[in-house]
Amino acid sequence: MMRGDRRLGDPGAGQGGADVTRGWVQLVAAVMVATNVAVWVLWSRWERPGHGLELRTRLPPPPVVGRGGDLAQVAPLAYPILVVVAPGWTYEGWLNWSTEVDLGLQVLGLALWALGMAVGVWAARTIGEYSAVEGLTTDHQLVADGPYRHVRHPIYTAMMAVAVGTALIFHSYLMLAVAGLSIVTHLWWASAEERLLSSPEGLGDAYRTYAQGTGRLLPKVRRPPRGAGQ
Repeated sequence: MMRGDRRLGDPGAGQGGADVTRGWVQLVAAVMVATNVAVWVLWSRWERPGHGLELRTRLPPPPVVGRGGDLAQVAPLAYPILVVVAPGWTYEGWLNWSTEVDLGLQVLGLALWALGMAVGVWAARTIGEYSAVEGLTTDHQLVADGPYRHVRHPIYTAMMAVAVGTALIFHSYLMLAVAGLSIVTHLWWASAEERLLSSPEGLGDAYRTYAQGTGRLLPKVRRPPRGAGQ
C-alpha cells in the first residue's frame, strides 16, 4: 500500500505500480466498509433498549462537543466508502501525505483500526443499553465486567483508535484532523461522565472505588508492592 511508485523513474512502471497500489487500497477500504456496517448493525441492536429508559439526570454536551463528537464518530466510518468510490481524491489527492515510512504507518494504522473495532464491539456488548444513555437512568448500575474491568471508557478508547488508524491507513490530513477532534471530544465526555458518576447524585463512593482500580482510557499500570521479589 506504500505509494513509493510516485518516486519511480520509469513513468510506465510508476503508473502500473500506482494501479496496483490503488487496487489494494480499495480492497482494504472495502473490507473496512463491510466491517463498519456489521459493527454498526450489532451496536444498534445492543443499545436499542436504552433509548426508552427513563433518565433521572441528563448530561447535555456543549454544542461544539456534541456536533464535533458526531462528526468524529461518523467520518472514520464513512471515509473508507469514499476511498472505494474515489481513491484519486481521498488517497492520492492533495490532502494526503507521502513519505518513506508510509508502509509502516499503514501497518500501524491497520493494527489500531482492528484493535479499536474489536474493543468497541466487546465494550458495546458488555455495556448494552447504557451506550445510548447520556446521563443516568433511574436505576443506573455500575458496569465493571469485560473491558470495564480494566478501563472506565473503553468505547471512547476504541473510537479514538479507529479514527487515528483510519487517518494512518489512507495518509489523510483530513482524517488526521478528525482524529484530533475525536480525541478532544471523547476526553470531554470521559471527564464529564466521571464527575457525574462520582457525585452524590450519581454512583458516589461505588464509582470512586471502582475508578481507583481502573484506568480512564488505558489499563492502569499496577506497580508491584515494595519488597516484592526480594
